[in-house]
Amino acid sequence: MSYYIWLIFGVIAFVIEMMIPTFFALFAGVGFLAAAAVSFFLPESLFWQLIIASVFMIIGAVVFKKRGMGDDTQDSVGTHNEFVGIKGVATTELSAHQEGEVSLYEPVLGGRHWPAVSVDGVIEVNAEIRIVKLNGNSLIVEKI
Repeated sequence: MSYYIWLIFGVIAFVIEMMIPTFFALFAGVGFLAAAAVSFFLPESLFWQLIIASVFMIIGAVVFKKRGMGDDTQDSVGTHNEFVGIKGVATTELSAHQEGEVSLYEPVLGGRHWPAVSVDGVIEVNAEIRIVKLNGNSLIVEKI
């Protein structure tokens, strides 16, 4: 197979990787580019081109998995857990069963005032709080 066909496959794989960032197409693209290099130097050896493409794809996937690059358990920016740890002050009394309001020191999604409930116990007015998690449109907070 001609080297430019392998290059076209490689470019298509990289474009797919940019549109769907799963790292699946990245390894295919690297394998296709390696096969293009083999095809450039050995244009009549389709067997070796396929072997090299397969080996590079498999090695890329194995190294990626061994390093645990896709196993990140932290939430990325844009998810609700990025707000965990932000501090503020209770503007009304809060409890686990009674929703109140808190004022945050830094705005979350453009607002400083949010409805909130306590993780456990009562939180008095003007007590300093920290976001533990988000439940719908309400913050779940703890007293610091």
